[in-house]
Amino acid sequence: MKKNDLTIDRLGDEEARLTRGGPGDKSKPGQVDTSQWWVDLSKKTKDNGTAEQSLPDQLPKDKSIIQQAKDKDIFFCTIPFTQAYSEMNGGWKACCFANRDSMRGPSVEDTSIIDWMENSDYMQSLRKEMTTVGSDLKKVKKLCSRCIDDEERYGRSRRTNCLKIHTNNAEFSDDIIKSVEMYKASGVWCFDQRIIEVQLKIFGSECNLDCHMCLHTNSSIRQAGAEKGVWNKKLWEEELETDWESSKEEFEIRGKDRTGVFKGSIKSTIDQVVELAPYIRSVKIIGGEPLIMKKHYQMMDAIVKTGHAKHIYVKYQTNLTKVSVGKHSMFDYAPNFREIAVVGSVDGVGKTIEYMRRRTNWKELEDNITECGKYPNVVVDFNGLVSFLSVLRFYEVPEYVKNNPNIFQINWAILDMPRSLRPNNLPQKIKDELIPKYTKYPDIVASLERPVEKDFNIQEVFSYLLKQDKHYKGTQWEMNLFDVFPELEEYYDPNYISQDDLNLTVNQQDLIH
Repeated sequence: MKKNDLTIDRLGDEEARLTRGGPGDKSKPGQVDTSQWWVDLSKKTKDNGTAEQSLPDQLPKDKSIIQQAKDKDIFFCTIPFTQAYSEMNGGWKACCFANRDSMRGPSVEDTSIIDWMENSDYMQSLRKEMTTVGSDLKKVKKLCSRCIDDEERYGRSRRTNCLKIHTNNAEFSDDIIKSVEMYKASGVWCFDQRIIEVQLKIFGSECNLDCHMCLHTNSSIRQAGAEKGVWNKKLWEEELETDWESSKEEFEIRGKDRTGVFKGSIKSTIDQVVELAPYIRSVKIIGGEPLIMKKHYQMMDAIVKTGHAKHIYVKYQTNLTKVSVGKHSMFDYAPNFREIAVVGSVDGVGKTIEYMRRRTNWKELEDNITECGKYPNVVVDFNGLVSFLSVLRFYEVPEYVKNNPNIFQINWAILDMPRSLRPNNLPQKIKDELIPKYTKYPDIVASLERPVEKDFNIQEVFSYLLKQDKHYKGTQWEMNLFDVFPELEEYYDPNYISQDDLNLTVNQQDLIH
């Protein structure tokens, strides 16, 4: 098989890279466009990687789950039927965008993957409400508020992105529908199809980058910097207050350290993944930076030994700056698995990403993309974050993807927290100049058209970013905000004293907790 034969079968024309996951569709704020759900089912991929015909007209035409979803009779999402997701602290949630049901919710320490997926009230409640016409969506509104809010604000969300991708993969979609229909008939969800994706964030927070929009608990580098005062408590206080990881009660209950990183044994979880290997479609590893986390390679080795790796996709949410650690290289595992998808957190090109995701070396990142292109079943995706800074240059990223044959697709989300770093907080003059650059991407336009957040203070943002600049002065990662984004400088008041700095104490931990 030639490089990307499988990719081409699934992708179609080059422009599809920019729209496959939802960006660029016809959705508008408060109006989710469903016209691209269940429309591209002309090909179905066999286990051997070849394509077979599967006619779209074979799908049900009655008021099936498909039609109910397209007609918006139900608030349907594929994730409760296809994904088991654990937080960095070990807590189970529906996905990385979802909320916990309670402070003391289920964890990998006390709830197995099977029990979480088959028996938890959390998942069963979501499934029931999402497949019931006329549901009050009580649980959905509580647990899935991020997607509800994103759809109201921008017209698309993680829910709509997944629906667009999942429903246009005939092999996957057919099995999801079987699982949904079985659930509707029996009230039972069980592991009987190879549709489950296990997403694990429990291997730690080790990371080699310092991304300004990342919560400190998600990166060892960020945590170390925050403890030295490279932080702004005012900007992050809402997320810290609402994030269960920051709860003193939770630390006491589960014996965690102040970072909220899972400290228990990973052996039990690895054993469960091995047990479920016949039913797993994909495994996704999230960090920190997963490719430098040695612990996760224990799981990779264990999956290979099951003999099921050839049926399993591996996904890495990675910064794409590293592809190996010690004796372990991602590429050594590629021949064993059906496919390895390297999902790069890329939301800028060149100096832009080197500033926003400090310690990035753009040339090394590009070299890693090129190296991935040498392996027939290693696929590179981009998944960026549109924020206060990235939106200033993000229009360069889709163009880069379009011109790079080694990148399969691009997707993105609009930053939610911290609120101060949302793109709508830019000065109006800058937003007016940016909007024409994003006419193909209505969700980004919508984010720029929203009013500035209440109580937003651009000087606090400048103070936070310039503090990071000062921290890296004299190092190989020295950069200046206004050199990279000169259009911001006219709005900077050099005489402003940050409220966060005025409240400095001897104990730097107070900055982050």
